[in-house]
Amino acid sequence: MSKTKIMIITLILLISNFLYGQNDNQHYKTIKKINNIEIREYNESMNISYYDSKSENYFRYLANYIFGGNVQNEKISMTSPVTMRQYGNGEMIFRLPNKFLNEKAPDPQNKKIKIFKLEPKIKAAIKYSGYTNSKIEKRKTEELLQVLMNNKIEHKNDIEVDVFNSPFQFINRRNEITVTISSDI
Repeated sequence: MSKTKIMIITLILLISNFLYGQNDNQHYKTIKKINNIEIREYNESMNISYYDSKSENYFRYLANYIFGGNVQNEKISMTSPVTMRQYGNGEMIFRLPNKFLNEKAPDPQNKKIKIFKLEPKIKAAIKYSGYTNSKIEKRKTEELLQVLMNNKIEHKNDIEVDVFNSPFQFINRRNEITVTISSDI
C-alpha cells in the first residue's frame, strides 16, 4: 500500500474519532453493578430525533442538522452515543452538547427532526464490543432483562441501543443496551 493511501486512511480514522470522540460519560454516573450490568443515574440532556416511516436513512438527516443544516446554519459538535429506540416508532436520537440545556438549540430546517429534553432517570446497561446487529442486540437484551428479573428489578421495557463509535473505527468499539428502571434498587 502506498504512503499516500496510508496517510488518507489515517486521516479518515482521526477525523472520525474526533467527530465521534466526544464520548461524554459525564451524562451518567454508575451507582451499582450487578454481574456485567451497570445501574446508572443519567443526567438530563437535550436531544434531537428523527423518524420517517418512508425512510431508513435517519443518521443522514440528523448529521445534516449538526453539520449546519439548521435554520441558523450553526455547526454542533457530534456527541456519542447515537441511540436507536427499540420501542415506539424506533427513531434515532443524537444527544446534543450540554450547552443546549441552557441555550436554545438551532431550529431544524427538516420538520421531522424533533428537539426535546430527557429528564434524569435510572437505567440499567449492558456493554458489548464490535459492530452491532439485530442478533447481538437480541442476545444482549435477553441477558440484561434476565439479570434484572433474577434481581427483582422492574423496568419500563423501553429498550435502546447505544452506539458510541464511528463506523470507521474498527477496534475498541463500544455498544450498549439500556432500559429504564421503574422499581427501587
